[in-house]
Amino acid sequence: MSRNRLKSTDGVAALEFGLVLPLLIVILTGIVDYGHAYFVRLSMSNAAREGARIGATLPAADAASVAKTTTEAYLARSGIDATVTVSTPSQAEPTVDVEITLAPFEPLVGLVPVPDHLHASAAMRWELPSPEP
Repeated sequence: MSRNRLKSTDGVAALEFGLVLPLLIVILTGIVDYGHAYFVRLSMSNAAREGARIGATLPAADAASVAKTTTEAYLARSGIDATVTVSTPSQAEPTVDVEITLAPFEPLVGLVPVPDHLHASAAMRWELPSPEP
């Protein structure tokens, strides 16, 4: 009778699944949280590029406000509420720079540590003959 008891494997699969399930859940939530962080960071980068692109085609007087408005509209369409900073071109540095900062970044699940703030920036070279209006 003891030989049959040692060879019995009833319930072993359920026990192994129960031991591995918490680790699988943590890995899955980590994938979800980091995927969400990557999506937000990519959307911020695209918004910064779009704002800088628009700003680089306008006179210096309008570049900052239009670039900021364009960037904020792109972020709003993506559901992101972030801080946008735009620097306008000068003779020394003929570029339009757009910087976006999102702090604090809220993960979807929160079981794994993710960055608490995200940053994206873009710079486009001025396209007009002179950055002065």
